[in-house]
Amino acid sequence: MGSHLAAALRRPVLFGLGVSLYASWIIHQLNKELGLGLVAQSQVNKISTTLVIASITWAVMNIGQTVVRSASMRRWIRIEDQQDEAMLINVMSRLYTIFVLLVATAVLMVNFGVPSGAIATMLGGAGIGLSFATQQISQNFLSGFMLFFNRPFREGDWINANNLEGTVENIGWYYTRIRTFDRRPLYIPNSVFATNPIENPGEMYNRRIRANISLRYEDLGKIDGISKEVRNHLRQHPDIDQSQSILVNFNEWDSSSINMMVYCFTKTTVWKDWLDIQQSIFLDIAGIVQRSGADFAFDCTTLYPAPGSDSNTLINSLNRSNPTS
Repeated sequence: MGSHLAAALRRPVLFGLGVSLYASWIIHQLNKELGLGLVAQSQVNKISTTLVIASITWAVMNIGQTVVRSASMRRWIRIEDQQDEAMLINVMSRLYTIFVLLVATAVLMVNFGVPSGAIATMLGGAGIGLSFATQQISQNFLSGFMLFFNRPFREGDWINANNLEGTVENIGWYYTRIRTFDRRPLYIPNSVFATNPIENPGEMYNRRIRANISLRYEDLGKIDGISKEVRNHLRQHPDIDQSQSILVNFNEWDSSSINMMVYCFTKTTVWKDWLDIQQSIFLDIAGIVQRSGADFAFDCTTLYPAPGSDSNTLINSLNRSNPTS
């Protein structure tokens, strides 16, 4: 640690102070030869002081960056996730750099004779103007802080925000890059995540199976037995989470069918495995329906002839009204 600090300090101090002393000596010699007087000498002093301030600023920034990125700092912050650790170190590094540059700017302004009150006023006004000019940038930058500290998602998560869906590849300070399901990169400004709900399916505990099974009206007397058999089947299924709701009920009179709702949750959250389990359960339900002597409904219209009417006459009239059938 000490050797790294010495290396970070040596170059800016030797180079900066050397340049400032050498430049002061050259300007002093020119001043002496040309006889510019006290006014020129005061400018020489300001230039020399500016070079010293610049070299000290350089040294302080190097020392700070070395400390922030050192192994001792990593042990101190104690973050197990390497991505979160790298992000926090980048935050600290950038904040430190901004702070040092602001202090150096204020010291330089004092060196050139600007009153401290005027410096404070100017910096405040510049801050207000900069905040208005860079409102969108500021919003995205602060949203980047929100993403780091709140961590609604991490790199590698599948997210959906404002119909922007994909796998997170990189969380930056201005935008977040996700990879859509057609393998295209999508760059989303961080402000989107501050103003829109974020869905993170990777954090769910289960995946849901929900379907409406349509049976014929002729099977009205069989639907109670079918629903009970399907419910018992789901309660014994090894891939269904028994701690979650399992619902199988006749729940709707449709225009051409009676509907049975199937509602349950799988133990897995992996999409591919969930699809396989759902397919298996649907095929099992189909077998239960067929073994019971029932069948599945489809959209149709049933015509019942009036009492005493001739059914053949009704069919012929329908054929005449619809010759293309």
